[in-house]
Amino acid sequence: MTTVAATAVVSLALFMMLGALGHALAPKWQVRPFADHIVPATSDTTIQAKDRATGGALSTPQEGAYQTKETHITVKLDGGVTVNAIVREPIGAPNDHPACLFLHGSGTGKSSEAYGDVAGAMASAGITTLVPDKRLDNYTMLNRDYVSSARDYAKSLAILRSWPGVDASKTGLYAESEGTWIATVLTTEHPEIAFAILTSPPVVSGRRQMTLAATNYLADAGAPDAVKRLIPRITSLGTRHIGLAYADFDAAKYRRSLTMPLLINYGVRDDAMPVEQGARLLIRAANKAGNTNVTLRYYDANHQLRTGSNKTVPELPLERHYTHDLEDWVNAVADGTGASDWTTPMVAGARPDQKIAAPTSTKPGLVSSLDEVIAAIAGCLLFAALATVGSLMLLGAGLTRRLRSGDGFGRTGSSRMPAGNPNAAEGLACGPRNPCNPLETRRFPTALRAALSVNVVLAVGTTCVFLAYLVTVIRDAIALTSDSTLLARNWNFVASAARLGVVAFAWLAVELVATFLERRHTKDGVSKANTSKAVTEKDHRAMTEIRYVNGKAGIGSGHVAVATFVVSSAALSLALLAFWGLFV
Repeated sequence: MTTVAATAVVSLALFMMLGALGHALAPKWQVRPFADHIVPATSDTTIQAKDRATGGALSTPQEGAYQTKETHITVKLDGGVTVNAIVREPIGAPNDHPACLFLHGSGTGKSSEAYGDVAGAMASAGITTLVPDKRLDNYTMLNRDYVSSARDYAKSLAILRSWPGVDASKTGLYAESEGTWIATVLTTEHPEIAFAILTSPPVVSGRRQMTLAATNYLADAGAPDAVKRLIPRITSLGTRHIGLAYADFDAAKYRRSLTMPLLINYGVRDDAMPVEQGARLLIRAANKAGNTNVTLRYYDANHQLRTGSNKTVPELPLERHYTHDLEDWVNAVADGTGASDWTTPMVAGARPDQKIAAPTSTKPGLVSSLDEVIAAIAGCLLFAALATVGSLMLLGAGLTRRLRSGDGFGRTGSSRMPAGNPNAAEGLACGPRNPCNPLETRRFPTALRAALSVNVVLAVGTTCVFLAYLVTVIRDAIALTSDSTLLARNWNFVASAARLGVVAFAWLAVELVATFLERRHTKDGVSKANTSKAVTEKDHRAMTEIRYVNGKAGIGSGHVAVATFVVSSAALSLALLAFWGLFV
């Protein structure tokens, strides 16, 4: 009962300490709702300009006005690398017609597989288009250089400007998603670019955009609030030592280059992008640079402006008005349409409803790097492994001592001298055939042994189970798998395992203190016996043997090392769980 009561008290203290630790380790910012909503002037996305000469509606080539021609070319990039590209041009179009270069979003991007429908439709409306392959030899999950990518796309831009029939002063860009970051770098280095179309732009840095996207995905998947609160802890961690430096791309720096006519497109079913917050940031940056010719369109579509699914999957059709609006806007801009020359609203389309704001800061807490988390996980598992190996070594050493002493495997290993032992009565010295030395059978007390075993199992098990759950939840959330019952049930299991780990650690602490006090009491008793003249050598040996009954105080340096490894493993496991907010 004393052990149970002490364990309860220590458990309560540990819960409070771990809660405080979790709060201290966590970043001080939170994901917050977005409230600065945009209200389109109309749901009609039509784009129309006035003819400045007549004052009437500007007439521009419509989709299908021209037959198109495809030309496959090779673009030479820096470092001796070449990529394939496809030029689609309108047959019979005037010699001074506009042109558009396409920039890929994240992932792979082959000219033969990407943008074929958009680029082909634009070409049929009198706009030459060029879609190059994405350069992939310097593009990986961990390392991406948007400035270098912009230089590569500049090679294609130069080819497009010099293409027969194209007016270089009417040549602009079309970029989607991640490609819009590259587009702003390109417009910074080439301010003469005639126009920029940014579709589904993240606008903010990758770290902030992923915070918004992951939170939305987890909400759609039905994850508990406690799981969604993990996102700031993840996205605030520094990742430069393992790559991912592009997560902190300075998007705000390059937004200032948007001085040319700008068309921004979002799908209102896109939960991965800041569809309203991003639009406001882009408009504000353009206006600050003196550019008021900014058109914003919202479509009832997904991230790629396609319909039929909120997910980004192949073979979905484009929103039916999308390419027509692109062509009308590009041809109007090529005709010289200014900010005051549009007859349709600058902001129009479906009503957006961004629920989560991309954070303005992702400053980490006391744990600032993913390296620190990985080191803590590795330390937890390493200490557990060392404790296991150490325990096996102690077991082997104990068996060896018993064999050498002639005790065999049939004895219990107790160092208690049997009553009436003739050797003891005669005061004979202990030896290999007389195992009365208490240190011959050192081992942990039974309760402490059990506490150590439980803690090492829980330390490894809980840490691994939680990490597996975290990976599974994020994976399912990205796939929009909405099984809230499963997510909640598994989370409750993880939380219960974490709480059990705290109680087990408290129990271990109590047993360690009890063992320490018992050993100290034993040493004090033996010390007093040594200074007492009334105690015979036989009595002194008997007292020592009694204090070492069943090895309760027979703990050597190897036992101390094993206990230290277990405590370290369990403590690191609990600290990790505290960081992830399991006790807040």
